[in-house]
Amino acid sequence: MKTTTIKFPAWLMAQTRLMRYFIIALLLHVALLAVLGSIKIVAILPKVVASFEGTPLPPPPADKEPDDPNAVYRDFEYKGPTVGGGGGTPGKGAGGMPAAGGTPAAYKAHILTPSAQDNPDNAAEVIGVISDAAIAIARPVGGPSLTSMSGMGESNVGTAGIKGPGGGIFGARIGPQRAICLKEFQGSAETEKAVVAALRWLKANQEQDGSWKCGQSPPAGTALATLAFLGHGETPDSAEFGQTVSKGLQYLAQHIDGSGLVTGVSRDYIGYGYSQGPVVLALSEGYAMTRSPALREPLDRALHAVFRAQAAAKTRPQDVGGWRNQSSSNDSDVSVTGWMIMALKSARAAGIEIPQAVFDKATQYLWNMYDTTNPGFGYQKPKRYPSMTAVGILCQQFLGNGKDHRIQGALDYLREQKVDWDKTEGDFVLYGWYYMTQAMFQAGGPYWQYWNGEIRDTMVRNQRDDGRWIPPPRSNIEGKDLADTPAYSTALGALILEVYYRYLPIDQLVEPSAEGGAVTTTPKSEPEAAPD
Repeated sequence: MKTTTIKFPAWLMAQTRLMRYFIIALLLHVALLAVLGSIKIVAILPKVVASFEGTPLPPPPADKEPDDPNAVYRDFEYKGPTVGGGGGTPGKGAGGMPAAGGTPAAYKAHILTPSAQDNPDNAAEVIGVISDAAIAIARPVGGPSLTSMSGMGESNVGTAGIKGPGGGIFGARIGPQRAICLKEFQGSAETEKAVVAALRWLKANQEQDGSWKCGQSPPAGTALATLAFLGHGETPDSAEFGQTVSKGLQYLAQHIDGSGLVTGVSRDYIGYGYSQGPVVLALSEGYAMTRSPALREPLDRALHAVFRAQAAAKTRPQDVGGWRNQSSSNDSDVSVTGWMIMALKSARAAGIEIPQAVFDKATQYLWNMYDTTNPGFGYQKPKRYPSMTAVGILCQQFLGNGKDHRIQGALDYLREQKVDWDKTEGDFVLYGWYYMTQAMFQAGGPYWQYWNGEIRDTMVRNQRDDGRWIPPPRSNIEGKDLADTPAYSTALGALILEVYYRYLPIDQLVEPSAEGGAVTTTPKSEPEAAPD
């Protein structure tokens, strides 16, 4: 190192002046870089805080309240069974709708399975819901074809925007809505099992021609039995009862003659009115729930016969607007009139236009039979009876007069009545309970609370093990003439226990009109005006 140090100055001095300056400058730069490289440089940067000012973001939108109580069903994806044929979309019913009786997969069908009666606990979850395993059934062969009854079709009965069948006056009968109403109006698993047991008994005891025996009027028995199936939401598409319903409706359609009157009736026994009214009622409900052309034409004829009977000349002015148990009677009674009014109201609910004058005259006739001294309705004069009071109340409720103070007084009278299977006396006890149950249900509130407590468990306790009912022991005419053909009492028993969902409360209903494609039936001759 020493040698190198001594020689370097000598070497440098040996260079030219310019070269010496260059070498010295180069060495100084190298030394400066070395010094700078050994120093740690720390950069202090200012702390920057971001700040955003301005209009805040809007809050998330609030959930919109449903427009109606059925809105909850509008968005579910229908997973129920469908049937083809009948002119509808493949895989759908006759009108392109899901098969009648279908229901979302989430709703189990405990109550309709054959094991329901063996296991009473399995009905408690979703009582009253139709099987989601329903499939299309074979149709009966012979007679007028009812294959067009498949599916619900396009009708005013359905509620717009809700997938599947239902809506309108009959909307609570089908699918989950039935279970909802059954709970809301205080039915029970026991009442629903009793209904299904009754329907199974009726199915097993249907005649080969589709009828049911009922004293001397098979059409009346068939109408009542068919109404019991329809009241439970059963149609020709129902898995278990489809054949039964189809054959019953076919029988009724075949027993309307060219003038619109019901045939196959011994008029000396039960009379025109007690067959014509129930048959027209069953055909009206059947048409509403199927839209079958096979039902529409005989229904039209039968309705014209009803119009003519109301327009028949009456001996007494107070009988104008009513009906009796012959097709051209010169008098009227509240009992037959009740069947006719309910039949006409169901026809209107099916979208068939019934002239308002027909209802107006019927309304006035009922008021003519009202007992102002003892609030209630009589049979052929204003002297009240429990059963006729119930008929009058129910009809006036459906005619839009349920809030009339006279109806409130009559309801108070019904609230005095008791239901005792072994002790209640009368000519038609079960028939009276059928109307009382509907009238009190439509009245709602304390009236329904009272009556439901009277009727519900009484009916369940007195059903036979095989599913049928026979008339109460002190029901004189029912016990004498109809006990041997218990389709009558079994159908009425089922209809009584279907009250929770058979018809919606009237104040929840909006009637269809002839607008928007509704069909129309009008009298061939306008009934005579009631006197002032």
